[in-house]
Formats: sequence, C-alpha cells, structure tokens
Amino acid sequence: MSRKAIVKRVVQRDLRRASNAEEAQEIVAELEKEVEAKVQEFKGKRIPGTIVGGTKVAYNYSDLVAMFPIVSFIPQETIPLTFQGVQVYAISSVEMHVPKCFKDIYDRHVREKSRPNKLPEMGYFNTIELGAGALPPRETE
Repeated sequence: MSRKAIVKRVVQRDLRRASNAEEAQEIVAELEKEVEAKVQEFKGKRIPGTIVGGTKVAYNYSDLVAMFPIVSFIPQETIPLTFQGVQVYAISSVEMHVPKCFKDIYDRHVREKSRPNKLPEMGYFNTIELGAGALPPRETE
C-alpha cells in the first residue's frame, strides 16, 4: 500500500470519528497545519534523486549521512568507493566512519574478489559423466 493511500485512509477514519461538523473542521485544520509545516520544511530544498527540469538532483555526502546509519570498519585494501556519484576512499588499515551504503559496496567488492573465477573450460568444474562407458582396451605389442 502506498504512502498516499495510507494517509488517505487515516484522514477518512479521523473524519468518520467526528461527531459533528465542528469536529470535522478541527480535524481538517490540524491536517492542513501538519501539511503546511512539512511543505515549509522542504521549501527551497531539492530532494536528492528527484528529476527537476530533465536533470536529476545530485546527492552529496551530507545527504547520505542523513539517509543512512553511520558504520565503522577497517578496510584491508585501499580502493575508491562510489555511491550515487559521491566518492570516498577506503584506505588500508585505517578505521572509517561512513554511511552504511559505502560499507555495503566494500563488502560486495571483498565478496566478489574472494569468489573463485575459474571457468568450466579451465578444468575447475570438470567431472566424468555417468554412463561414459568403459575405457577401450589397451593395445599391447
């Protein structure tokens, strides 16, 4: 269920609870105040990731700090980590305190690096198929 549908359901429930027109008007006035407060909060501020005039609003580091929890980890190698165009450098053996999205990217990098990448043609997955039959007799001279 979308956020809009949930809000609509809550408003309708509150309005049904109103026993007369005055209470209904009070409920509507409270909702209008809440909406106005939210509009003022975001007025002049573009939300990262939204498309305005055909271009996407870019993320910055402070947006990511507000969106994700901060985690700590110690990387084992020095690599750049990029999320939504924001880049940080993971420096080997130096503790980092970054938004969780960067830790997730580092973990995925480590997982992919540790996975074997041999192809079946290289003999890693070669097996003897069942029913291949007996070996031909060896010819002796």
